[in-house]
Amino acid sequence: MTVSAHTPGGEEPPVVAAIRTGAGAALAPADHRQRLLVAMAELLAEQGYASVTVTDVVARARVSKRTFYQHFSDREECLLATYRVVAEGPLRMIAQAAAAGAGQGMSLREEVAGLTGAYLTAMAEHPLLTRAMLTEPGSTGPAGRQVRREVLRRFADQLVALAAGVGGRSGARPLSPALAEALVGGINELVLAAVESADREEVDPARIAEDILGLRETVTDLAVAVLGAGGS
Repeated sequence: MTVSAHTPGGEEPPVVAAIRTGAGAALAPADHRQRLLVAMAELLAEQGYASVTVTDVVARARVSKRTFYQHFSDREECLLATYRVVAEGPLRMIAQAAAAGAGQGMSLREEVAGLTGAYLTAMAEHPLLTRAMLTEPGSTGPAGRQVRREVLRRFADQLVALAAGVGGRSGARPLSPALAEALVGGINELVLAAVESADREEVDPARIAEDILGLRETVTDLAVAVLGAGGS
């Protein structure tokens, strides 16, 4: 099935749910591509892309190498496909938070805090995978950088649309695509700083998740400042 972050409503795609909840075993045996994506996501979180081999991925997914190459030309293509799918979780959670907050009479800051809280909660669900997704795709060369920009634009496009709705209710100024990309990039750098400690084996992922969630006030301040309505 095709996973599109441009349609975050409706039922959660099985592969997104499997990565988010760690329930890859629940995928149907015939869903080979989805099983491979879940396997890559799990291995990225556990050991990082440099150590992951095609043999590792097919063993985790319980498929053959022949099946792997029916879906992906190489390890890098599997990584980048996984990156696109992993991005779906935060996009959906942000959209759900926006829908829940609409019509509640909240201030700009309250609405923004709900959206940033949803994003950071999604990032904190799997902090080691979050670290991999923020660092690994860009290290794979032009294709990885292109996909990273593509995902960044998807988040930026969502912010532009959400800002239009929030602004209509709270008086915030419109958000340009370029400014939205800058805001997403800035937030991602803050999250990356929080997860970089994952390099140290002694650091508990639960502590990293706590650090991510601890960014909520800072990220909210940043978003409110960009929207330019004083945060009231």
